Amino acid sequence: MLKKIILTRQTPFWILAFSILIVLTLPKLIQDGMFMDAMLYTSVSHNLSLGIGTFWFPQFSVHNLAGLSSFHEQPPLIFGFQAIFFKILGDSLYVERFYTFLTLCITAFLIQLLWKEIYKNDQKLKRLGWLPIILWITIPVCFWSYSNNMHENSMGIFTLSAVLFIFKSFDTDKAHLKLYLRAGFFIFLATLSKGLPGFFPLTVPFLYWLSNKKKTLPNILSQTFLIAMVPIILYAFLFFIPESKESLSTYLFKRALHRISEVPTVDNRFWILYRLFMELIPQILFVGIIFSIAKIKKIKFDLSESISHTLFFLSIGLSASIPLMMTMVQKGFYMVPSFPFFAIGISIFISPIILQLTDRINIRNPSYKKFLLISVFLFIGATTFSWMQKGKVSRNKELLHDVYLMGSMLPKQSTVSIPAELWSQWDLQCYLIRYFNISLETNYQNRFCIIDKKIQITPPANFKKVELKTIQYDLYKQEWPHP
Repeated sequence: MLKKIILTRQTPFWILAFSILIVLTLPKLIQDGMFMDAMLYTSVSHNLSLGIGTFWFPQFSVHNLAGLSSFHEQPPLIFGFQAIFFKILGDSLYVERFYTFLTLCITAFLIQLLWKEIYKNDQKLKRLGWLPIILWITIPVCFWSYSNNMHENSMGIFTLSAVLFIFKSFDTDKAHLKLYLRAGFFIFLATLSKGLPGFFPLTVPFLYWLSNKKKTLPNILSQTFLIAMVPIILYAFLFFIPESKESLSTYLFKRALHRISEVPTVDNRFWILYRLFMELIPQILFVGIIFSIAKIKKIKFDLSESISHTLFFLSIGLSASIPLMMTMVQKGFYMVPSFPFFAIGISIFISPIILQLTDRINIRNPSYKKFLLISVFLFIGATTFSWMQKGKVSRNKELLHDVYLMGSMLPKQSTVSIPAELWSQWDLQCYLIRYFNISLETNYQNRFCIIDKKIQITPPANFKKVELKTIQYDLYKQEWPHP
């Protein structure tokens, strides 16, 4: 009985999917060093776990960012979630990495759940849940994001959950109030994680109506209204509470809208379309390969039944990414919550061909056993290779070397001076905060001072260089206080 459960035509593909998930993310996660934004968010969460700051007014450092007294680059929900992980698991650098890998696993699980819901009446296609998972994680910026502690990883869980509940409600013409409430609640969580982009699941009922016309427009509009009322009511409640009102207002007006109007990251609004196409090139090539195989093997297939669902899920992906064109603040990883839907849409499109190819597999054939063995070895190789990266550094190697040396000499939760020219070196600030709770400020009033070796700056005469085998920075100690 156990053998029948484990050994199916799809077993090697599932093992292959797990192997790809691991090899594209875990080797980087297990190493020290992370993208600056990821370390910034990690530092805020870690501080919150130590009682530095509050949920609504988290803290990065003594001076935070943008002249604000607290940290409001993002809404506070994910900081609160990660703080719980730090409280339970401790201060190890692997805490944020465990959290990030957990978001990867949950997202993959939700993709599988949505796939099973799509094909709940087709037992054969339902078993191809590995296909959208592979197409999702092989999107370059997607596996990059899950190798870093990006907030899009968590937001994607909430938006995917919201779409799952909305899709479940399409089953009949009856009003599924519980499903609407759950979908609305997850939209609320998504927006409390990343702001306005988290509202995109509200477009799902209308997109469903456009793609297949199975429901009337009034029915779709009423469904959308009921879903939208959940986050609206919850935010109305939060804006009646002074603390949460001040926090959310600061984020929206002083940070989000300020960045949109004053801090552009691209020169062209259509940049996001180009980036989206570039990220999906592996998936487009895979589709081309599958159709070429189908032609060579003379496989007959009918895509007419899958085209409406294909367009539906692709349109959800577009609704999560195209609105970024409204601003000049665009980055590739902002699209990460949209990629599960692109992967599902593309998978639906080619699933009739994939099913015929896998149906030709005979599990008693020696070639199947070889394929199964190869997939097992790939899984073992992926996990072994990942484990071998422990203790290594993926980025900022010289910087981290100096941070650990200087951090061992500096009092924890202290403030250290730097020249004004070093203020924008956020990697230095993030690592000092995350690992030693050391803040930086641009003056020479503190006992210690850090200066970049490459910058020709001489500290005041009362500072003496501390003899450390640093590579990038010099540490100075004040010999006597200022008069």
